[in-house]
Amino acid sequence: MPNDRRTGNVKCHKCRHILLEDMNGTYTSVCSKSCASNNNKNFVYLVEDNLPAWIKQKVEEEQWTKGKLHCESCKSKLGSFDFVSGRKCDCGDSVLPPVYLVTSQVDIPISLPNLYK
Repeated sequence: MPNDRRTGNVKCHKCRHILLEDMNGTYTSVCSKSCASNNNKNFVYLVEDNLPAWIKQKVEEEQWTKGKLHCESCKSKLGSFDFVSGRKCDCGDSVLPPVYLVTSQVDIPISLPNLYK
């Protein structure tokens, strides 16, 4: 039986639908320095260049402005994107990536390095 925590599958917390089959190269830490921001623990920020097809489609439907990300299976809210505002990290040092998943809404493998710096 394969261990999803090792393979890097990210799943919807509600229905366990696989959202991302491999997180390698698709997420980023928030701040370049060690910041005490809650953003580091509450959100998984995704790299724009490596977005999964279903997220790219939603972003393009909203014409690269603002929107919410929902599970394709159960329609539960998973995260958001905002290419308009350019929010900054709580420390004020870094601009946050525009696409993110809320950690309480997704099951994330514990083996991902540098996720919770």
